[in-house]
Amino acid sequence: MEKIKIGIITCSNTTRILDCPVSVCLKDMKERKGFFKEYKDKKVELVGISSCNGCPTVVGESVIIPKVESLVHYGADYIHLSYCMMVLCPFKNKYIKIIKKHFPKINLVTGTHEPHQTDDEFRCEIEKMLKNRRNTIIP
Repeated sequence: MEKIKIGIITCSNTTRILDCPVSVCLKDMKERKGFFKEYKDKKVELVGISSCNGCPTVVGESVIIPKVESLVHYGADYIHLSYCMMVLCPFKNKYIKIIKKHFPKINLVTGTHEPHQTDDEFRCEIEKMLKNRRNTIIP
């Protein structure tokens, strides 16, 4: 059975501010759901999870490079940008472009778990939590 190594990059707003433990991403990876369904006949090893540095300033694009480098250093063949990053990040297209440019051999996957609501509903819910300075993603 083919073995692949995966790294995940998550959204800082959800992981660091709202304390998302990445459980839904990991559950779908284990069950080969969502963006992990392509690996159903493969052995998967998670090499690491890294969070972006938060909504960046003018240096934002260069900040993502060390995140990918660390996952590649530990053997990642595939880098998944988390579902929350794909829905929330205003810089995702820039990140995708720079990752593909600097790491052309890495398989970049734009998503992790299956959506549990529409993207707009998710975005509104997260915005409300951030505005209310809620300390956790747990209801």
